[in-house]
Amino acid sequence: MRRYGGRRLYDRPRSMPMQQPALHIDIHREDSSYWAEVRELPGCFASGDTVAELIESVEEGVALYLAPPEGEAPSVAIELAGFELSLESSR
Repeated sequence: MRRYGGRRLYDRPRSMPMQQPALHIDIHREDSSYWAEVRELPGCFASGDTVAELIESVEEGVALYLAPPEGEAPSVAIELAGFELSLESSR
């Protein structure tokens, strides 16, 4: 077991493939921009003026969150696996 930034990580055999984790990202629109939060990664937020900028920002935020303290951030790519829509009225 190793520790990174107060988090405990368990060593896995090098022959064991790493599974892609499913993360739930809540996207919000305020005024003319977007912001998002990753439910499974407390404190991981991102923002962008367009949806494309938001996706790029979320990928970067998740990579930085998962990076070891003095190591290189892993490559992260978002792939849509599901979609849930919740409509809220501003009235």
